[in-house]
Amino acid sequence: MTSMTSSDLFLSRQQNPRHRSFSYSSSLAMSPSAVAVSAPGKVLFAGGFLVLDRKHTGLVFGLNARIHAHIEPWNEPPKTLKGTSILVQSPQFVDAKWLYSISEPHGEKVAVNVTQSRDQAGFTTSSNKFVETTLRYALTYISHRSEDIATNVKITILADDEYYSQSTEASKPSSSCFTSFGVKLRDAHKTGLGSSAALVSSLVSALLAFYLKAGSDAQLPHKVIHNLAQAAHCASQGKVGSGFDVAAAVYGSCLYRRFSPSILEAVGEPSSSGFPERLHLCVDDLDPERKWDVEVASQAVRIPNGLILVMCDVDCGSETPGMVRNVLQWRKDKTEEANVLWNAIQQGAEELCQELRRLAEVDGIECDGFKSLGDILLTIRSLVREMSAKSGVPVEPPVITELLDYCTSLPGVVGGVAPGAGGYDAVALLVKNDVEVVQHLRDRLEGWKAEDDSGATIGHVRLLGVKQEKEGVRTEDVGQYAGWL
Repeated sequence: MTSMTSSDLFLSRQQNPRHRSFSYSSSLAMSPSAVAVSAPGKVLFAGGFLVLDRKHTGLVFGLNARIHAHIEPWNEPPKTLKGTSILVQSPQFVDAKWLYSISEPHGEKVAVNVTQSRDQAGFTTSSNKFVETTLRYALTYISHRSEDIATNVKITILADDEYYSQSTEASKPSSSCFTSFGVKLRDAHKTGLGSSAALVSSLVSALLAFYLKAGSDAQLPHKVIHNLAQAAHCASQGKVGSGFDVAAAVYGSCLYRRFSPSILEAVGEPSSSGFPERLHLCVDDLDPERKWDVEVASQAVRIPNGLILVMCDVDCGSETPGMVRNVLQWRKDKTEEANVLWNAIQQGAEELCQELRRLAEVDGIECDGFKSLGDILLTIRSLVREMSAKSGVPVEPPVITELLDYCTSLPGVVGGVAPGAGGYDAVALLVKNDVEVVQHLRDRLEGWKAEDDSGATIGHVRLLGVKQEKEGVRTEDVGQYAGWL
């Protein structure tokens, strides 16, 4: 892979109007006061675990399953609530209405106060850390730019179907593109497409669009959205992650090299003195001692026209944070052994990218022409299984190996991986772009079951209706949310 600096990458996007910034004017056509933005999901197809280290890169495909954030003025806040009121609702779920009181600190250089109201009838009492933290960070940034945040607003969050394994209670109104899932948010089973990163990125984008438009066609660069979303998302998680999921939510499919953790660590806690100024310097990349060194090569690699990406939701489950912690501990204990293996996986990922680029330049390629690509995926998988064995972490556990081998044996299936941190959650496949091939795969997976010696059992495999998404955050027509607001 050709190495590019972060400044080169962002400069290249400055020269491309599609990636320079995005206008919110289209979303304001129906109502000047309403704004809607969506962000895509993701799959880390190559570079799982490696992406935690700046020496390595990850190949991230954006997915066309999106999280939507709609913001409009709210004219009916509870009269007993002091300060500015913000209602955040997720009407696809039961009991999903969070009420917040917003106030700016008097004379203190700390974050904006975001306090959840738990004593108002009809509102959710459980916390929503991603929403609350994103509000605190975004509104602090906006306020520090001397913008008025005193407007009462209602925020509606909506998710495309593929983010959740739907329950028997789920239903979709005939006139809507969204589903009522019929369960509480905490009871919904996620499919691992990066809902939290897409939520934070869409909410940050919508808040910036709503408060900073200043009555004109405001334009906000992706870089500001990316930096602020990274800060809010990491704070919500309680740690500085690699950030590939936020990058995909903002920019779409990309080759990603992480930023130095010290960039966000220097921002400090929201309650600490000077936080608004430090956050502002961080988001606008004005701190000369801590410049953003992230590399996001948007659209550097795409899936060839002859192939499509297919995601399978596997009903089994794994604990990603624990897996990451254990792999990193193994790398610390067996540094030389781990580095040799990680470098080999990195080389495989680079060969994968080169082959995808080559295929993307060839039109009308037959399925036999994908053999080299399939061989590269098999090599990467063998290295990942070696990492599993040496670290004692089920990155590609036996039941997933069995599933991937079975899928790859079917006509038109080139190959696949256990994406991201691996485990039991999902598999990602590259298959021939043919309706019959996909249908045959779906039919053969119907009723698929497997069990390994550890007792791990796959009870159900479901093909998700997602495909690669080239576009990142984008504005939406506010009219499509009728009936959900």
